[in-house]
Amino acid sequence: MDKERAKFILESFRPDGADAEDADFAEALRFATSDRELGNWLMRERAFDAEFAEALARVHLPEGLREKVLLGMVQDSADAPRVDLKREAEMMQAMAGIEVPGGLRERILVSMEQTAKSRVEEKEWSWARFGIPLAAAAGIAFAFVSLREDSTQEVVSSETDEITIGAVEAGFVRAYESPIFSLDAHNDKTPVLFAGLREQGLPVADADLPPGLEHLKGLGCRELVVDGKHGTLVCFDTDKGALHLVTFRRRDVSCDLPGVDKPDVRLDGEWAMARWVDEKNAYTLIGRRSVGDLNRFF
Repeated sequence: MDKERAKFILESFRPDGADAEDADFAEALRFATSDRELGNWLMRERAFDAEFAEALARVHLPEGLREKVLLGMVQDSADAPRVDLKREAEMMQAMAGIEVPGGLRERILVSMEQTAKSRVEEKEWSWARFGIPLAAAAGIAFAFVSLREDSTQEVVSSETDEITIGAVEAGFVRAYESPIFSLDAHNDKTPVLFAGLREQGLPVADADLPPGLEHLKGLGCRELVVDGKHGTLVCFDTDKGALHLVTFRRRDVSCDLPGVDKPDVRLDGEWAMARWVDEKNAYTLIGRRSVGDLNRFF
């Protein structure tokens, strides 16, 4: 496998953990971990996908929307063609009875790869129009594997379905550095921000905050969704830049951390992070290195 083939396969990669044993995607992902350029490309792709998925997860649909849409379709369908249910059932049975020839999946991959190369060379090929509907008709599912930017740290615990504290921090960075990042509410009074989040049933600090945060002005807050777990982000204003408090329920986070009186402070690239827990929640205070030593807030 070369870089172009690996990138071609990974363009269809979905970070949902499905079919993790698929050989094609496993090989492409191994290639990405050994090639810096390909790995950076995949990381950017995953960051965008994660932010888009988070934005969708934060959309709250009104009650009864589905029924209203269906009712509207029925009311406006007087001139629409009717579906022959019997014929549809026969078609479904016929499709289910198709026996997929051996090696068809591999041949489709090769043909689609040739199509991608031909576009680069500006040649006229029609394999893509052949490959996509044929793959759908044959019921071929491509496998997808979840890959973390930090390959030494799991995102989700396979036994408990908890996320790691590292996944929480990575989720914040992806959201914050996204070009579409925004806050749900803005207020310089942090009690107002906490109250608004609490009214939404989201996790916020019940115990005292670190002493250094009590007198800081707020910037705003928002819900933060990481791998299906819902937490909160509260941003503070300091004389050296913004400071961010990320809070998730303790039952959703796999971690072994100290209390607020002795937080776990560490550096990760351009970010400084301080972690601690109480009875209900797990916290991470995050700021760029320019904010200075986070120990001064405790």
